Amino acid sequence: MGETITRPPHLHEVQVVVERAQPEDLDEILRVMRHWNMHRIPSPEMPHLDLDRMFVARVDGRIVGAAGYELLSPARGKTTLMGVAPEFLGTGIGKALQDERLRAMATAGAKTVSTNADRPASIRWYTKHYGYREVGTLKKLHSFGSEEIDSWTTLEMDLEGW
Repeated sequence: MGETITRPPHLHEVQVVVERAQPEDLDEILRVMRHWNMHRIPSPEMPHLDLDRMFVARVDGRIVGAAGYELLSPARGKTTLMGVAPEFLGTGIGKALQDERLRAMATAGAKTVSTNADRPASIRWYTKHYGYREVGTLKKLHSFGSEEIDSWTTLEMDLEGW
C-alpha cells in the first residue's frame, strides 16, 4: 500500500509504503526498535518476533517504522512491537502501521485487541485515536521500552467498533 503522508511543516511530503515484513527486514526492524529500547529479541519481554505478523513502513526503500501483532485466540488479538524512526515521528506513519495491523487482526476474526504500552504519550495516543481503555498493569520482566518505567499499562479496544 502506498500513500503520501504530510510531514510537519518544516519537512516535505514523503511517499510511504506499508507492507508485510520479509525475513531480510529483521536487522532494519531492530534498528528502528533500538531507539525505543525494544530491540532485545529474544528476551523475557519478547521471546520471539513473528515476521509473518509484522508490517514495515518504507520511505525511499528504507524501513522507518514497524509494527506487529499476534492472535491470542480466534476472537482476541494483541499488538506486539511498534516503533517509528525518531525523524519520522508525527508524520502519520505510526497510524498507518496501527491501521494495517488492526485490519489484519479484524480479517483474522479478532473482536478485541490488547496492547501494552509504557510511555504516557503512547498511552494517550492509543486512547485518543483508537478508543483504547486502560484495564491493568504488568510488571516488566526485563529492560525493555522506557528504562524509567517499571510496568506496562495494559490497554484494550473493541475492534468491531473500530
